[in-house]
Amino acid sequence: MKQFLAPLALLAARAAMPEVESGDDVSGCAGSGLYIIAIRGTGELQGIGVAGSLIGKPVKDEIKDSKLVSLTYPASLSDPNYILSVGNGTTSLNDLINSHVQACPSDKIAIIGYSQGAQVTLDTLCGTDETGFTETAAIASDKIDKHIVAVALMGDPTHVANVTYDRGTSIKNGIFPRKNSAACAKYSNIMASWCDTGDVYCDSGIEMLVHAQYFNKYGTDIVSFIVDKYKGSSSSSSSSNGTSSTNNTSTATGGISTSTGTGVGVTSALPASTAASSTSARSTGSATTSGIAAATSTPGAASTLRACSKGLYLTLPLALAALLQMF
Repeated sequence: MKQFLAPLALLAARAAMPEVESGDDVSGCAGSGLYIIAIRGTGELQGIGVAGSLIGKPVKDEIKDSKLVSLTYPASLSDPNYILSVGNGTTSLNDLINSHVQACPSDKIAIIGYSQGAQVTLDTLCGTDETGFTETAAIASDKIDKHIVAVALMGDPTHVANVTYDRGTSIKNGIFPRKNSAACAKYSNIMASWCDTGDVYCDSGIEMLVHAQYFNKYGTDIVSFIVDKYKGSSSSSSSSNGTSSTNNTSTATGGISTSTGTGVGVTSALPASTAASSTSARSTGSATTSGIAAATSTPGAASTLRACSKGLYLTLPLALAALLQMF
C-alpha cells in the first residue's frame, strides 16, 4: 500500500511548492563568469532542480557574470524508464556541451549532478559501461580539458568506492557501479562526488533520507569546491590572482538556506550531523556521445530498478515534507 500512497504524497507536496525554477536561457555566453549546468534527480520537475537551487544559485551569486541553466531530459523512473531517461539525458548533455563550446569558445563550464543527474553527467564525460545500460563513448576529451573546470556530484548511483574524487563517508559501490575507473579518474582534478554510508543508491544502503541530505550537510563545501576550481582555472589561464584550493575532506555544515521550487528538497530541517569525509575514491566508466540508450533486458539492471523504485517514491515525499517546514 505504501508504494501506492507515496506517489500521491509526492504530488500533494509538489502542489504546495513554489513554482519550479527554470534557470537562465541555455543560449548565450557566460562571459567572464561560469556557465553552470544543473542536472536534476529522478522525479524532479523540469528546471534547475534542488541542485541548481541550493548549489548553483550560491555559485552564481559568488561568481559574477555567470549563467545557471537546466538540462532538458525526463529524469524519470518510468515513462520513459530509467535506462532510457539516463540515455536521453546523456545525449542532451553531450549536445549542450558541444553546441555551447562552439558558440562560446572562451566560456568555462561547471556541472552539478544529483542522483540520476550524476549518472547522466558521468555517462557523458566518461562513457557508459554500467551493467544493463547501452555502452556509449565519452564526449571528446578536449571539450572537457579546455572548458569544464568543475564537476560536483551527489548521490551518484554509479558510485564506485576508493577512487580519488570521492567525498563523503561511503566505502561501498552504488547500485550501478562503473567498470572502468580510469575513464573518470583522469578528471579527478576537476571532479568531486559526495556519497554517504547508507544511501540507497550510491552506497547500496537502506537509509532513504541519506540520499536527500547532501545539500544541507555538504552544501557549503560543494559551493566552495566549484568556486575554487573556477578561480584556479582563471588564474592558470589569464595570469589573474585567483587561487585554487580544493577540499579533500568535507565536514557537515549547516547547509545553505536557499528556498527551492523544485520537485525535491533538502533543507536545514533535515539532520545535519557531522560526518568526516572519506578521501576514498570511486571508479567510473564511460559516458555517451551518441543516441538515446536503448532499454536492455539485462537482469541485473532490471531487478535493481525494481528493488529501488519503492525507495525512490518513499524518499522524495520525506524530503519534500522537510522542505515544506521552511515556508
